[in-house]
Amino acid sequence: MRIALLVTDLQRGGTPLRLARLARGLKQAKLTVHVGCLAPPGPVSDELEADGIPTFACNARGARDLFALQRLRRHLQRIGPDLIHATLTHANVAARLIGRRMGIPVVTSTATIEVERRWHRTVECCTAWMDRGHIVNSAALAEHVERAFKLPRDRIHVIPPLPPPLPDVVDRAAARAALSLPNDAFVLLWAGRFDPVKRIDVVIGSLELLPTERYHLLLAGDGPSRDQIEAIIAHSPARRRIHPLGWQNNLGQAMAAADVFVFPSLTEGMPNTVLQAMAAGVPVVGSDIPTLRELAGDKQRIRLVSGSTAADYAAVLRDLLADDAERETVGRRGAEWARQNLDPKRAIDATIAVYSRVLQSNQ
Repeated sequence: MRIALLVTDLQRGGTPLRLARLARGLKQAKLTVHVGCLAPPGPVSDELEADGIPTFACNARGARDLFALQRLRRHLQRIGPDLIHATLTHANVAARLIGRRMGIPVVTSTATIEVERRWHRTVECCTAWMDRGHIVNSAALAEHVERAFKLPRDRIHVIPPLPPPLPDVVDRAAARAALSLPNDAFVLLWAGRFDPVKRIDVVIGSLELLPTERYHLLLAGDGPSRDQIEAIIAHSPARRRIHPLGWQNNLGQAMAAADVFVFPSLTEGMPNTVLQAMAAGVPVVGSDIPTLRELAGDKQRIRLVSGSTAADYAAVLRDLLADDAERETVGRRGAEWARQNLDPKRAIDATIAVYSRVLQSNQ
């Protein structure tokens, strides 16, 4: 089976990194896999090439660069895939248009329940009928695409999330010493791609409302909003308690040092860093959105924040500082869920099963 995986870009971020893990898993399962993006190559392109997985890029200059579709067609002609599996709106639409023209079956994916760009929903709805299946990694996402894209339920496949690598186990005291954190600090951690939808300003704002010197914040990440985030930090009254770590390929040290993982994003699917925090036993404080509600379940595996302001998060964080038992319970239940549900082989096998059904129905 020859598969072409397509995504909007291959910059470091949740979806490209998840796609890279999928590509490696498919390769280990003896499938021939190529990974492409509509944008120019990114750091994830280099990492995949180093692992022996060929990549391609369509070098789109923007969302309206229609010449990228011609370049995508040429790449696909060269590769000759049996199936295209696309992820994210731009890639989904491009794969549907070109795949239909070339007679290649297309499977698409939605990685997030988006609330900011309504036109994404419109173009997905208008083109979703062209694909042969749609993969999501949660029941919440399945309900979203069924409602928003008008997809019949039998074409939506819920596959368990492909877990990110577990953080290295690091001694807590050693981690704090390495990060110049006081032993008695109450340490907040945020990690991911610097992007406006992640609402990192809310995390910083909540720290500012926790004025005691005991509260510290680790920011592990990089991305298109780095300049804005750096400006916010520079002007923050809490700037001496904010520790930017840059992009971390392994969050072991940061997770070991943290008391709480804070995640206020309002646009999300199954976030890699939330899954990593749960697996590491770090209690998660997150926004009350469908996918995090699903992860939280009815056993308080995540502490959900009903409001969306910095003050709302600061209030929850104050409560958790004062309640060691609740922090331990949330972290333990998250780790138990991760052990039971995050199985990379199961996710890869389920994905290949979808590919096989689509190809059999295409014969």
